[in-house]
Amino acid sequence: MTPQGPRAGVFTRLPAYVAAAAGLPASARLADDVCGAVAVIPGSGNWWAGLLDARDGGAAAVVIADPAALPREVFAAGAWSGGIPVVVERPGLRADMVADAVRARRGTLPRVVTVECAASAALLGAVIRDGLGWARSLAGSPLTLRAGVAAAQGTMALLDSPVAGGSRLPSTMVGTVLEGPAAGGVLQVLALGEVRTEVAIDHAAGWAKLETSTAEGALTAPERYEAPARLALRRAIEATSSGREVADLPELLEDQLLAHEVTSARATR
Repeated sequence: MTPQGPRAGVFTRLPAYVAAAAGLPASARLADDVCGAVAVIPGSGNWWAGLLDARDGGAAAVVIADPAALPREVFAAGAWSGGIPVVVERPGLRADMVADAVRARRGTLPRVVTVECAASAALLGAVIRDGLGWARSLAGSPLTLRAGVAAAQGTMALLDSPVAGGSRLPSTMVGTVLEGPAAGGVLQVLALGEVRTEVAIDHAAGWAKLETSTAEGALTAPERYEAPARLALRRAIEATSSGREVADLPELLEDQLLAHEVTSARATR
């Protein structure tokens, strides 16, 4: 029998992460102090300040739980020197689902990516941010805002990203303010080309779909049943033990900055 290593301490008061730690009995245990532990930072409010406090308190790693959109000046004025892994729980951009989507394309880049999203006015910025994260992941490179219009009831934007040969891959974004049951956020992403990827997520219904179509036919990815909190905690524990870098935080900040540009656009070019 292979001996098990020490279990990672998890410092959290969020019920979903207490349950996640209990669901990882071989690798996680609850801790009473942030020092040396995986610290879980609630994504509501000014989570950037909580992230810096956890780092300064000696956390071995940090999980940011479902972060809300922050005002640009909050994190733009701060600095992140790294040093510890930061895993971000993004229910609209699950790491395992993104990996499934990219792997199914087998290295084939799309010719165009479209993103449609809708949510309440308070949540639309975060849903747009995750939609941009999907576009970036499927395009395989950072996005740049080319033109956009933002209004009280929604946002439209044209973006692009560089691809091999010096050409540009166009992406479009449409965000609509919703009221009623669907206000929790819906997201649809299409990556079109020789391979077609369709992503559909309905936060209120707790439903997600990933389908890839090629000349060989359509393949629907199996549903991911692991809770977002358990997935994020497991990835953070693996990062602390392996020493591998995690790109979650720089990708989140990149998507957040672009979302701010998109939602404040006024027919810029």
